[in-house]
Amino acid sequence: MQTSRHISFAILTFTVLAAGALLLEHTGFFAGAFRTEILARVDAGDVVSVGEAVTARNVNASDKASAR
Repeated sequence: MQTSRHISFAILTFTVLAAGALLLEHTGFFAGAFRTEILARVDAGDVVSVGEAVTARNVNASDKASAR
């Protein structure tokens, strides 16, 4: 007696769709569709040094302590 192997239609469909999407992405059809570029500009006035950040944190902490 021979048993047949049953392949689920959902698994087969998912495998074919995934392979097709990977092939299309590899060939360049979806070039750039799954990538994002971050474009940013930083002005010199927006940059905070470590010393300024520590000073600001210490001032903020002393303001909270004096309010009590």
